[in-house]
Amino acid sequence: MCVFFAGAAHAQSEMAQRLTKEHVGDIEPGSYTAGHVAFSLDTYGDKYLIRFQGDPEVYVLYTDHAPLGGRALKFDSGAIVIRVAGWGGMTLYTADAPSGVPAERSGDTFTPSLTPVSLSDMQNAAEDEAEHLAYSRRVHLNFTADWNALAGDARLRALAFDAMENASRGIDRFLVLPKARDAFAKRIEQVRLGLGNKPVMFMSGKTLNITFNALGGYAGRASSRGIARALGQILQINVPD
Repeated sequence: MCVFFAGAAHAQSEMAQRLTKEHVGDIEPGSYTAGHVAFSLDTYGDKYLIRFQGDPEVYVLYTDHAPLGGRALKFDSGAIVIRVAGWGGMTLYTADAPSGVPAERSGDTFTPSLTPVSLSDMQNAAEDEAEHLAYSRRVHLNFTADWNALAGDARLRALAFDAMENASRGIDRFLVLPKARDAFAKRIEQVRLGLGNKPVMFMSGKTLNITFNALGGYAGRASSRGIARALGQILQINVPD
């Protein structure tokens, strides 16, 4: 079974893309607070990047139209995280506040960049992630990639490292469910990162293949939420977002 991530596979018509770009100014980049949650929002082409305080991950948000001239910002898993009303009011949705909390801008922000990493540091991180999952979730697997291809390309390596970290976080998120651990342990022994035209997840034997697009930047790899949801589709286990 091959799973395309919702954000990457989301196809909009030419008219819808134009409408999205026309309304991009309705959302002002910056740092925000919503109740006890602090986050930052940055433009990223026709998409947005969101970072939550205390969470190392950079999530890509995809825009969709909402009633009365509003817009919805979604994770690549398809879940709505922000709604913006036609008059500009912003509401944040989280697991702790599924009904939404009003968000207010509190300052400026800066667009994040991928972290440079050496090949040896990435290989060590792959071992660390496997050890963490073995200790915390009692599943045994290894992370691998085309190390030779990554050795001579620092930009590619930075994105591959980010994709691997998201994969590990997504697997960890999926394995919170007790029945998910059994299904995962029976089917998967290795996670392999590879280049592709878009973020895709598929099985080959007991290897879980996760592709990323080197030209897409943050939008070229799946988020941990997208990984967890795609795992649920592959292993046929319902995963709450």
